[in-house]
Amino acid sequence: MKWRVVLAPRALETLEGVLNRRLGDQLAQHLSVLGTDPEEKGWPLAGELKGYRSFYPEGGWFRIVFRVVPGAVEVVLISLGQNRARAERDLRSLARTLFSERLLDSPGR
Repeated sequence: MKWRVVLAPRALETLEGVLNRRLGDQLAQHLSVLGTDPEEKGWPLAGELKGYRSFYPEGGWFRIVFRVVPGAVEVVLISLGQNRARAERDLRSLARTLFSERLLDSPGR
């Protein structure tokens, strides 16, 4: 089954702002890969971000945060830069950002 990949405004803004053509092409390629078996890509997030997945392409300079909904993959965040050690506080900061930009539903919904 092929899934439709939908970018949230912030993710689209990040994609369009990539100045390095090679990096932009890699990012677009990895986004299209999410359209096939997205449940198998990346790692499930926990806590406030339960239901979302984080995808760090091997050798990539970016992280893609997405969730799978019926018929679509919603990409809510694309983070560019070198891969840093993943810490719990980074995920909490990500959750706060997603909540503040209304990209993440409240836990009670």
